[in-house]
Amino acid sequence: MTLLKMEKEHIKPVSLMLSRAFKDQFKDIFPVLEERRVKEPYINEFFIRRDYSYSRAFITSPKLEGIAVWMHSNVNPGRSYWRMLTSGAIWPAIKMGRRAFRKVKKFGQHSRRMRKELAPANHWFLAALAVDPQHQGKGYGSNLLNEMLSNIDEEGLPCYLETRGEKNVSMYRHFGFKVVGEFTIPNTTFDLVAMLREPNIIKKRPKRR
Repeated sequence: MTLLKMEKEHIKPVSLMLSRAFKDQFKDIFPVLEERRVKEPYINEFFIRRDYSYSRAFITSPKLEGIAVWMHSNVNPGRSYWRMLTSGAIWPAIKMGRRAFRKVKKFGQHSRRMRKELAPANHWFLAALAVDPQHQGKGYGSNLLNEMLSNIDEEGLPCYLETRGEKNVSMYRHFGFKVVGEFTIPNTTFDLVAMLREPNIIKKRPKRR
């Protein structure tokens, strides 16, 4: 499978797909089901728009069966009002509501603090990996991972991610990730497992004379 670069035109449909793939993950932010169904995609859209110019985001095809978003640890997408405005992230932030935005901001801040503690060296961060529920189990997730992992191995850098659930932990272990920590976002029931993968460095054999 040849992956494609995610374009800005894909951001809104990708945000909806992420909400289907990670259904109800923001129930602490939107306890009421009806509100959650409407506003969950705005959280996804906010992060994707804010980080778009600083990330490597790949989709499986124009049908958007799956997506992977990677960010280098050296990159700081900026959290200023100006950055939000120029990236277009301000609009989904407004639509999710002031109270929800404050919770999302605290969520991100705690996650960044834990990442600095658990993965202090330079690394690639898997910010998102998702496959639409109707396409899960067809190998899209593996293809999305393998494409970038092979490139990261050539750079000799580790990879870091945060996930939930034993099923996901088991899947990432298959790709060489190991659990390095577990934490819960303060004042929520949102528990995360932090995982790190060391680079798979393949030594080249010397040519025979």
